[in-house]
Amino acid sequence: GLKRDMMSDKVDALFAGEPPIPSSGADDRVATIRGVLKVAIPLVILGIPCWTSVPGAVLTLWAWLATDAQMSRSEAENASDDVIQSLVRLRRLSTYALGLCVVTLIIQIILLSTTLYERFWSSVIVAIDAFI
Repeated sequence: GLKRDMMSDKVDALFAGEPPIPSSGADDRVATIRGVLKVAIPLVILGIPCWTSVPGAVLTLWAWLATDAQMSRSEAENASDDVIQSLVRLRRLSTYALGLCVVTLIIQIILLSTTLYERFWSSVIVAIDAFI
């Protein structure tokens, strides 16, 4: 298959003393998407008490859209199977994270209709004042 042909090209280049075949940059784009999700998911989770759900949701949506665009680009560039599989996993993770965004935003809406935030943050402020 494609992967075997790419591997064969790399081995041939290695033994011929040629420089390695340059990557298409797909690995860097996958790493960027992964990094964005590493920031976005904690923001979404911390969004319930700390109001960071919206920035987390925006980053998660960007990652979800970026995986789709990168998958199309990688298929057109005949990227390695590893890159494609990484993108599939990131797409699945970002889809679950978008679901988590919806759940946390609903929880925030429910909690905003109660006095929980007021009581929670006032007790945090009192604790900080006592510590200082």
